[in-house]
Amino acid sequence: MKEIRMSSGIPLKDSTSLVRIEFQSMQDKVYQQIIQALMRGGFEPGQKVSSRKLATALGTSDMPVRAALGRLLAEGALVQNPNGTFSVPLISRSKFREVMELRALLEAHATQEACGSIDSEGFKDLNECSVGLDAAIVANDIQGYLDFNQRLKFAIYRYSPSRTLRSHIELLWLQAGPFLRHLSSDLNQMKEANFHNEAIAALAENNRRKAGAAISRDILAGMRFLLDNARFAEEATDEDGASS
Repeated sequence: MKEIRMSSGIPLKDSTSLVRIEFQSMQDKVYQQIIQALMRGGFEPGQKVSSRKLATALGTSDMPVRAALGRLLAEGALVQNPNGTFSVPLISRSKFREVMELRALLEAHATQEACGSIDSEGFKDLNECSVGLDAAIVANDIQGYLDFNQRLKFAIYRYSPSRTLRSHIELLWLQAGPFLRHLSSDLNQMKEANFHNEAIAALAENNRRKAGAAISRDILAGMRFLLDNARFAEEATDEDGASS
């Protein structure tokens, strides 16, 4: 029997090649839509996530939505309740600090890696996001702020050559994104905690160190604001009694 090879490089002992079915691409699209909503604070901590309601909102059947939710459960972006439903996990103070400090470390590195690679189209995206972010702060528009904040940062990170680094950053955003909705108490207080314009200027100057430091300060300033103003879930403890 003649050996054939799929585009992925996997040899198949068959007379016909396999073609990726549309259902899988639909599942991927559903998954991407949900993770974007999670990262941009479209769901609140503790909120129940209904596959039926999501399927209705996305105009799909329930099956690809449940498959996407299963992937998010495995990634820690969702938790499963005793009755089988899904919820956005709550987050403790120590867990939030851990996630945000890791974000600052990895995203500063991704920004440094992107420095020198961002083209004119990339800077156009960054400047548009910066204008939208500033306008959202003035209008105290929490959803607009979260949308532009996520778009701006990932407009930088997509120029990092490390896919592994970008994947780890995305996983951290899935944990932190829902909790960022607590910034809605008063976005005007965030004016002095935003360093996105400084980061964009440093990227334009091709200053790796300054650009990475600006992104790190931006993330840590938001972390400190929430640690001072938001309410967190109770600390969980492991078997040895240590908080986690």
